[in-house]
Amino acid sequence: MFTTATATEDQSYALLIQPTGAFRLMTWSSATTPRHVLRCETARPVDLTTTLTLWVDEDAATLGEKANRAAHGLITLYRPTPPPYFGDVAVTGTPDASGNAPGLSETQALALISMYLETAPTSLMPHPRRS
Repeated sequence: MFTTATATEDQSYALLIQPTGAFRLMTWSSATTPRHVLRCETARPVDLTTTLTLWVDEDAATLGEKANRAAHGLITLYRPTPPPYFGDVAVTGTPDASGNAPGLSETQALALISMYLETAPTSLMPHPRRS
């Protein structure tokens, strides 16, 4: 299965954003699909820019997944009033005419995380669990 990647200069990644507020770099290759990263049956693309695509699990809400407030916070940087998304979401490059999405460079993925951290309200930041 997929694990958090150790970054190298020539690798590509999907940025996985979990409802807990965790961000993970997932190794991305020409054989990887958004369905693999999200572990779902149907991954739907949502264009953020001409070069960035958000992938959402179409069935997450009906399966009772939690709202992804961290993803919502990041998406509001690109869309003023995005709908809520549920469960894990992933960000990659925009698919080409054949539907193949390129991965993100480490620099691109870290820039997205940095933008989130600089703009997200404190209420969206993950907090340590209280006993």
